Amino acid sequence: AMLRKELDPDRRNACLDGMEAEIREYEAQNKTGNSVLDTVLTDKSLYCVRHKIELTRVVDGARLSFMDVMDICSIFGNALDNAIECELRLQDKEKRLIHLTVYAKNNLLAIQCKNYCEEKLEIREGIPVTTKADSTYHGYGIKSIKCTAEKYGGTITISNQNNWFNLTILIPIPEL
Repeated sequence: AMLRKELDPDRRNACLDGMEAEIREYEAQNKTGNSVLDTVLTDKSLYCVRHKIELTRVVDGARLSFMDVMDICSIFGNALDNAIECELRLQDKEKRLIHLTVYAKNNLLAIQCKNYCEEKLEIREGIPVTTKADSTYHGYGIKSIKCTAEKYGGTITISNQNNWFNLTILIPIPEL
């Protein structure tokens, strides 16, 4: 009602812009069933909103209950940081896309992080070779994810096809 009565188009647009920003921040909050993952995802989601990256997620965080807090942070922090870094290099903001899924099937926890990637990455021994000039201090994120998955008896697979980078982690779910 207030907006309908506002005659100044600049003030009306400013109010609408403010409302849209508040809605985007609310939408960035996550309720996955795992409070640690919710914190990581909310932080990354807000960053994506600010940098015009579309982050979609279908996540059953309750399936992570057997994992250590630091391991959850390591896997999701590194995976999303890598995806975000790639998306920021894209000039066309319409192509900045990240998809995250977490689900269980046949006693396996599946974590998949996919992002649009126009670069052709070299994959050596199942791990992408860092694209940074100083490779001495880079490339540890994926190695950390791999070590964490292996700690739980899991594996990672990486592919880079048809302009999509795909990281898939499979971890056996322990019987409680």
